[in-house]
Amino acid sequence: MEIEHILEGTQVQYGYFWWPRKENDHYKQVFPDGEFTIDLEGERISGKKVDWSMGRVSIGKKPMQRIFQKNDRVKISRQSKDLIIVRKFGSPIAGPKAVGDHVLSVKLRETQRDSENPSNFEKAVAEVFTFLGFKTKHIGGRDEPDILLEDIKVIIDSKTTKEGVISERYINFDAMERYRDNYSASFLAVVGPGFSDGNIRDTSDKKGITLIETEALSKLIENHAQYPYELALISAVLFESDKTVVTANDIPSSLVNEDTLIQLASDILNILKKSGKESITISKLNTYYELQGQYYSADDIEKALVFLSAQPFQIFQREAEEFKLSVNLQTLTRKIGLLVEIYSRFTKTL
Repeated sequence: MEIEHILEGTQVQYGYFWWPRKENDHYKQVFPDGEFTIDLEGERISGKKVDWSMGRVSIGKKPMQRIFQKNDRVKISRQSKDLIIVRKFGSPIAGPKAVGDHVLSVKLRETQRDSENPSNFEKAVAEVFTFLGFKTKHIGGRDEPDILLEDIKVIIDSKTTKEGVISERYINFDAMERYRDNYSASFLAVVGPGFSDGNIRDTSDKKGITLIETEALSKLIENHAQYPYELALISAVLFESDKTVVTANDIPSSLVNEDTLIQLASDILNILKKSGKESITISKLNTYYELQGQYYSADDIEKALVFLSAQPFQIFQREAEEFKLSVNLQTLTRKIGLLVEIYSRFTKTL
């Protein structure tokens, strides 16, 4: 379990980690409800507890000021049930939204506010999806969508604003539904610098349109540049989740611990075999592992399920939060056995 956190504002000055209370669920991925020990760059402090009503945990001024600087970016991870690890990475950054300085991130941030030349933002968004590995077509023009991801049939519109966020009046929902029909699109999405509360979210939810914040794409860029994502994972996070708005906080790390992935994939198949069930969810697996005293993040579990759902395995078919078996486990076992034998004979010829 690992999340990123920025020590913005007066956190270092007053000796706290704090966050907006509306993000409590995000931080509950790593912080327990009871007391825990926190390891700050190798210095351990025990007896800590999160104040969820305030969205914060008190660390102490001296250790915070000795170890960190304002705007340091850190990784917070749960090592065990009551041990939390905090590590710095990268250099201090200027503010909460500056994920990195990849040329595409810079271009996104610059063009999202250029309302007089919206096509520049369209092109920047198209470049991003090409960089991420999708077969991307920039269309644009009157009565046409901005972007088509041809390999997974996704229509994307991009919206700019000189300041503030995108409200409902910016989006032509009737046109989006027409694009869906004209291009036989599986998913619809809108990219913008942020989205207002209320009607735009309600209407998008009803019409099956995902709203993607520019900073979510920036975080994807930065992660992908360090360690490439599988396309299936990007698609699952941006287009196939039950979220109406995708923010930077929803973007998982691209780094994959192969040992963890293999262990989880094996466990998941064994759980289904023993239970006789034909489907599973991330939340049920999370609960199962916690009861077993094993602590895997929701991101790790999702990566394992997405891995098993993608080519060449295609063991699961995803429907919202549920992953359903698409093959009989006995048939799967036989196919894997044949694959192992083929690989064994192939390596002997090398």
